[in-house]
Amino acid sequence: MKKTIYTIIIATAIAVSGCGKNKTLDTNMQKVNSLTNDITVGKVLPNITIKDQFDKPISIKTDTKKAIFVFTKNSAHTVRELLDSKPENYLSNKKITFIADISGMPSIISSMFAIPDLKKHKYSVMLIKNEDIAKKYKNTKYEDYITVIDLNSFKITKIILLSKAEQLEKLIGD
Repeated sequence: MKKTIYTIIIATAIAVSGCGKNKTLDTNMQKVNSLTNDITVGKVLPNITIKDQFDKPISIKTDTKKAIFVFTKNSAHTVRELLDSKPENYLSNKKITFIADISGMPSIISSMFAIPDLKKHKYSVMLIKNEDIAKKYKNTKYEDYITVIDLNSFKITKIILLSKAEQLEKLIGD
């Protein structure tokens, strides 16, 4: 019985996380003017207060220069690949916020696997768990990309879509 339950949980996690998708992403960085009605160059980024993987409420701060959004497991792993190689205060020193949408993940999967795994990392990840909140920031056409939004006092100055850790590192700079 226990084995059957674990098999169901793992199968659900794989189905939800998109492990079977074979989408071809444009490997070049793309600049876009708009993702949603709220996420458009020239507008103010809708601010939220949500919890990170340590259950600490976090908001995007006024001095935040970049917000990195990920909406899929693959894009999240790409960002983690880069961040795991950086010093502990890498994001905060660069005034960058990292936000991951886990709203489509079943809560049992997030609580048993995803969040415990995220707690192993030295940086904070704001976790969008509510689909209504996710809709404000997500465009399904671009959900497989890493979305980097440049900010100036919450005003959106640039939106970049990318797919590789090297591109993100170049965009952030050292």
